[in-house]
Amino acid sequence: MEGKLLRLGIVIVTLMLGIFLVSSIYRNFSHLMDQPPGTADQQPAVNGAPASQP
Repeated sequence: MEGKLLRLGIVIVTLMLGIFLVSSIYRNFSHLMDQPPGTADQQPAVNGAPASQP
């Protein structure tokens, strides 16, 4: 019986660590996903170079 409880505890801890790992990876790379259009934090690109003279 002790072996079964130990095995069950190891499985539960492994599942919890896996969920934690997946959530941390998602948090680190979620900024690479496409954001929906119209979000307020998207600013137009600004070029600081002077305009070319004709």
